[in-house]
Amino acid sequence: MDSFKRYWKSIPAAVRKPLVFIIGTFVVIVGLVLLPLPGPGWLIIFGGFAILATEFAAAEKVRSWLVDQMKLALEKTKKAWAKFKRQA
Repeated sequence: MDSFKRYWKSIPAAVRKPLVFIIGTFVVIVGLVLLPLPGPGWLIIFGGFAILATEFAAAEKVRSWLVDQMKLALEKTKKAWAKFKRQA
């Protein structure tokens, strides 16, 4: 893995950044298309932002925000489930 990282970082930024942008954006768009369809839409969107975050600070901020929002949603779901179980 370290040899791949060294090789990847040896590629000039003028080539590496557009390549990461194209691939990451494509993955995010595929995830957005899959949201209303059966499939792992959110997982693919997170993957796309993880790809973008390797080269772009703004994408890292968006990825962090998405992770925080998913954690909040998970906490709310757990609380609602516990409340539902107590009522049943």
